[in-house]
Amino acid sequence: MNDSSSRHLLLVVGIAMGLLVLMSAMPWSALTGNLFKDFNLLEDLFPKENIANTEPLSEAMIDPELQELIAQAAENDNISQPNPSEPANSSVAGDTLPEPVKAVKETPIIDGMVAIESYDPAGAVLPKFRQALTQSNQKRIRLAVIGDSFVEGDIFCQDLRDKLQEHYGGQGVGFMAMHSDFPGFRKTVRQNDNGSWEMHDLRSLRASDSLRTLSGDYAVSQPGALSRFDGAPFSDRTRRWLNSALAYLSSDSGAITLKTDAGSRTFDVSPSSTPTVIEMPGETKSFTVSTDIAGLKVLGAYLDGESGIQLDCMSIRGNSGVGHRKLNQTICQSMAEYADYSLIIVEFGINALSAEQSDYTPYMLAMVQTVKRLQQIYPEADILIMGISDRGTKNGADIVSLPTCQAMVNAQRETASRTGVHFWDTRTAMGGDGAIVDWRRRKLMNADYIHLNHAGGGELASLFYQSLIHALDE
Repeated sequence: MNDSSSRHLLLVVGIAMGLLVLMSAMPWSALTGNLFKDFNLLEDLFPKENIANTEPLSEAMIDPELQELIAQAAENDNISQPNPSEPANSSVAGDTLPEPVKAVKETPIIDGMVAIESYDPAGAVLPKFRQALTQSNQKRIRLAVIGDSFVEGDIFCQDLRDKLQEHYGGQGVGFMAMHSDFPGFRKTVRQNDNGSWEMHDLRSLRASDSLRTLSGDYAVSQPGALSRFDGAPFSDRTRRWLNSALAYLSSDSGAITLKTDAGSRTFDVSPSSTPTVIEMPGETKSFTVSTDIAGLKVLGAYLDGESGIQLDCMSIRGNSGVGHRKLNQTICQSMAEYADYSLIIVEFGINALSAEQSDYTPYMLAMVQTVKRLQQIYPEADILIMGISDRGTKNGADIVSLPTCQAMVNAQRETASRTGVHFWDTRTAMGGDGAIVDWRRRKLMNADYIHLNHAGGGELASLFYQSLIHALDE
């Protein structure tokens, strides 16, 4: 090799190294609006060794109300909490923050299974749900899973619903919003609309907007708005159902047309300030909703059986759960005349978790108010808080569990303790510290090391179902 070739080779290597350094130093997230994440191409050559330098692989979406609440807590050393006797869109100053929360106790494990913890003052385990199930062959027994992107697309819920319906009867997927940004992601129903619905949810509602229901969202129609729901071959119980319903409010007159396999029917609509539910009974594999009304507020559709289990998946991406402490009691209880609940599973927390924060007292206090609101509105329902799952973070070139996960679990268990409800330790059920790496290796988690895929949802549903049946059989 001559001197000229050597110089050229060194020049090429130098340019390549320079490009690697430049690309690794570029703030890709900021430049592309998070389309591309920041990365370090030299990370394997110069790994970080200090666990304190860990950072999340992917930031969860931030709930604006949670941000406001934490900022207020930091500034005033108190939390804005709603008074149940006041309108749903009001709030008053709350209690002074206590000392940081601590774990109530260690997770109970029975024969290798994570047990459901009951903080009921009487020591009962799911007494209301247990009693409701005695009538599962005569009426609908409805459950709700209210949560964030962790259960988006019916993940976890689809498998839990299927197991419960197989055991106790039932068919259909229950609640459906009128629009989904990712309709093809869901395996239990095929959903299509014509783009004439404007969605509103708890994260962005104005303070004056009191239309706050358990699902956390509603749709506003444009003239000619249409949505269609078709059965899907996830199981025999999702291919067809026996009753199709729609809940709405309208400030104007007009018409709503419902169509199923049995035919169609047009309902005349008059202005009303309280929810109205219209139904199309009969077995069907599809349900279509259309309207000529502009500004119709649709609270949701229901694809139900006549008896057995109905499990409603109510997920909002980026939701922290704190907005549910302002649910509108009047509207929710009016809707409960059609869709009341015997068990409400509360799955939040991942959007309040960060690598820097180890004290989640402000969040815990807000969630105490959320649970109390649920107890007030749904007195015949048991409440169960699902702890957060394990979450991954980068430590140099390695993936480890985010060190602050356990602090959030402690806060969630404390929430259950202070409100006298139930708690299930999701993270321990997954395997505890480091479980996220194992679940990703087993192809049960997405590459962000935060969210379950469909297979992971099925695995977690099996673990939870085992604990649930054990609790009911006690």
